[in-house]
Formats: sequence, structure tokens, C-alpha cells
Amino acid sequence: MQTHVKTNDKKDLIPKSFLQSGNNLPITLSISLKHPIIQDIIDIDKEHFGLYSENMYYSMVNVFLTDPYDYMVFLDDKGIDYETVNAFDVFCLLFSDYIKRIQTLSNEYSEKQIISLLQKNIYFSAFKFFLGIENFFIAKDENGNKVIGYGEGQFLMDSTIYDYITEFIRKINGIQDSEKIYPEDEWAKQILIEDERERLKKQSRKYENDEEEINKNRLGNLISSLTWSCNGGVTPFNRNQLHIYDLVDGINRTDKLLSYKNIMTGLYAGCIDKKNINFNELHWSA
Repeated sequence: MQTHVKTNDKKDLIPKSFLQSGNNLPITLSISLKHPIIQDIIDIDKEHFGLYSENMYYSMVNVFLTDPYDYMVFLDDKGIDYETVNAFDVFCLLFSDYIKRIQTLSNEYSEKQIISLLQKNIYFSAFKFFLGIENFFIAKDENGNKVIGYGEGQFLMDSTIYDYITEFIRKINGIQDSEKIYPEDEWAKQILIEDERERLKKQSRKYENDEEEINKNRLGNLISSLTWSCNGGVTPFNRNQLHIYDLVDGINRTDKLLSYKNIMTGLYAGCIDKKNINFNELHWSA
């Protein structure tokens, strides 16, 4: 099987300076995508004083992570080549499937229960938290392209705007794009899909047996690490006011500074050959 591997090489849409500003991401003239602070996340589950907030938050984040590559099996089952669709297409397909699955429960639940499930689904929760919108719908514009609307027919986003949203969500949460394998032909592509199908089956069995948990303590570990490893600017008394990007960026910068110091120590001690060091990439401020 002929393949080659690439890391993400697409052009960034949102500069780091904007992420560090803590500003929300403008979507329309009246709606912005929230850049949450830690307290916003903790407050998601007020009913239980934040006990389930972390899991709920990352579930809502996952709503916007719809890279076709990551859903190649889902798309293949629908007869769709993952290389022919974009992230917005996948979002629309996933949302439509999710709503249909709820509607198929009509024989098991009352009409009132079905309505409740539809109103409280994870997609509406995510749009409420990040965009302040109670619900939304998928429609088509005058050119036949899918768009998302809300309220009484107001436009919210299309595929171009959605690309900004997914990048913003990924970056503020420190979620990297997948390292991708690019098959050389259709035969190699099908093998890749079947390998991914088998990986997902194994992963599902692990979750069923409680062998692995998604995002277990990720946020808590990030908060703890930055609080006790930074220069003192972040404390238990102010850390809940940090924007999520500052938390992630602070950890990454602290790690880079520590790596820089360790390599410099090794260099001065004569344990590392200077020729093997790329100082442009190494420096903690790069």
C-alpha cells in the first residue's frame, strides 16, 4: 500500500495575537463565538456545582471538530468519499443523523419526551454556550449551498464562516489537527478506511469496559500545571478568570522555556553538540 504522511499545512485563518486578546470571534454583526474563561466552563453544570462541567464542555467542543478525515468511516458508510467533502458538510450530516436518531425513538418515548430530547440535544447546547443561540436549522441559500440559520430565518453561517469557527475552537483549546495519511490510489484509501474502522471498534470496546475515558481530567491538569509551574502571575485566586487559550498557551510556553533551559544546560556542560541545535526553533520566545 503506497501512502505518505503529512502534518497540517493549511494556512492559519486566525493569528495568535487575536487569540491572546481574549476577544470573542465575530460571526455576524450581532453574534460572536465565545472565548470562554475557566469560570464560564465551570458554570456549565451549575446544577451539580461544576462536577460534570469538564465532560460537558469537551462534548460541546467536539460538536465543531468535524474534519472529514476523522470521519472517513462514517462517510464511507454513507457512500461518500471523505476527500470530496468539507468540515461543514460533515457537520450538517452529523447533525441531521443525530436528529433522525432521536426521532426514531418515537415508539419508545412520549411526544413530550421526544420534544425535550430535541430541545436539549448536544448541538443546541453547544450553540447556546458558544453563540448564545437557543436553536438553529440547516437550509439552502439562493445558490443551493447549505447554510445555517436561526430565529425567524436569520443567516448565521456558511462553510467559510464555519472554517473560522473550527479553527478558533481548536486553537483556544489546544487541539491539534490530525496527522494524516494520504493514499496514492483508491485501493490504498480503502485499506486506510478499514484500518480506521477496526481502530474505532477497539476504541469503542475500551470505552464500554471503562478502560479509557475521553478528556479525563484534561482541564483540571492544565489548570493545576499552570498554577504551580508559572512565575506566580497565575494563582488559585485568579486562575478561573483565565481565558481558555491563555491556559493552553501558558502550558505550552512553560514547557518550551523548560526545554530551552535544559538544552542550554546540556550544551554548556558539553553533553550536547551545538551543531545539532536549531536555535531558531529552540528559543523559548519563538
